[in-house]
Amino acid sequence: MSAPTSLLSDAYIIAIVVNWNGKAYLQACISSVLAELANYGGELLLVDNASTDGSVDFVQRNFPNVTILQTGENLGGAGGFSAGMQAALQCKKCEFIWLLDNDIVVESNALAPLLDNLDTNPNAGAAGSQICLYNKPDTIQEIGARLTPWLGGLQQCFSGQQRLPPTEPAFEVDYLAACSILIKRSCLEQVGVFGDFFIFYDDVEWGLRTKRAGWSLWGVPASVIRHQYSATKPIIPWREYYRKRNRLALLAVYSSRKGRNFASLIYLFYLNYNIYFHKWHCYQDLYNTYLWARNDALFGKMGKRDLSGLSSATVKVNVEFLASSDEILLDIGESPGEAFILMQTILQSKPNTTFYLPEYLSNYLRFIDIPAAYLVKNKNCSTVIIGKKYKLKSAIFSAKVFGYKNGDLINKSKLDLIHDFAIRLIALLASLTVTPSHWLTLRRQFKKTISFNKD
Repeated sequence: MSAPTSLLSDAYIIAIVVNWNGKAYLQACISSVLAELANYGGELLLVDNASTDGSVDFVQRNFPNVTILQTGENLGGAGGFSAGMQAALQCKKCEFIWLLDNDIVVESNALAPLLDNLDTNPNAGAAGSQICLYNKPDTIQEIGARLTPWLGGLQQCFSGQQRLPPTEPAFEVDYLAACSILIKRSCLEQVGVFGDFFIFYDDVEWGLRTKRAGWSLWGVPASVIRHQYSATKPIIPWREYYRKRNRLALLAVYSSRKGRNFASLIYLFYLNYNIYFHKWHCYQDLYNTYLWARNDALFGKMGKRDLSGLSSATVKVNVEFLASSDEILLDIGESPGEAFILMQTILQSKPNTTFYLPEYLSNYLRFIDIPAAYLVKNKNCSTVIIGKKYKLKSAIFSAKVFGYKNGDLINKSKLDLIHDFAIRLIALLASLTVTPSHWLTLRRQFKKTISFNKD
């Protein structure tokens, strides 16, 4: 569609952008949103979570028509969006609420397909855009996701694939990312605002709550936004805390009819394994992260938590070990961010280095932009770098094995490898022992919980 339909041209829309120290993104974001809203009646509400980078002054100077709601503290994405939604509902003429991240750019005519979808589907409560990568606009980040019933995993629709044409029909999903969700007022009034999650899984929980209330959610490929998404961020303890705590609590409440409570049991086992694994490998920060996440979920402690005791170490990689190595097998299974930072650091001093990744890490290359990185099935390299999570066959036959820990490369002997796998086995056994009692505690805690919406 090249222009909004006459039926919807009078729709009054309040777009909500939550910001915390995102001044660098605001020029592009706000300009694109205002350009789209110009076709309709509506306004942009910027919810600022006590930014200290001059974001509020910047918007007041450059976008005087933008309404700013200052929360006075960092409420996270969940709290910021909730404050914005509550404010939007105070406006009686508001018919639709459009949630947007601050690090996105709205492509031209992104709003009309969302409005058309909600207008033609009486049961539709919300519609979300096709989210593409900012620097790779032909690559899809996601178009919503579906929840797997037994394991409780999110299967992001079309993630990493080529951008879909606008002729592709909309489809139902279980969740829509808050990068771009258009919500009917009547749906929001019935379902309520986001739950008390601070960050992570707030939009997932809202989507599941919305579907439980009888509404449908739709991914709309004809609506496109571009997101400054990075799958290459390192693991940061405070972010991990919210990610793990919130997911466990979510699975405890939203168990599927097929999977029963199996998903929460499996995830609790996984979390217990991480606690023991990181404790016995002396990763103190991550040990505390997973321990606090599990305990707080078990006893229903949600919202923002004081995590000042967790540090965020600067990555410093010692590449002197690799002076004679131009080919490196990299088996760092914990996250693409850890692998990406290590590769970038090595390339600064050894630009001719070629990296090989085991096949099971194929998803890393969807978002990592390193030309000299290849997937291999079987590759014998003289030098191997392993992370916390690796396949034994990657390291056992190599001449030089280095472990990547806390930003450093450490020589690993064959005895060290055996020790690593002994810890894995003991952590598995310990997790099997304690998980059943923890699961009963979790089920008792959330037995009467209907949703995480405080209202």
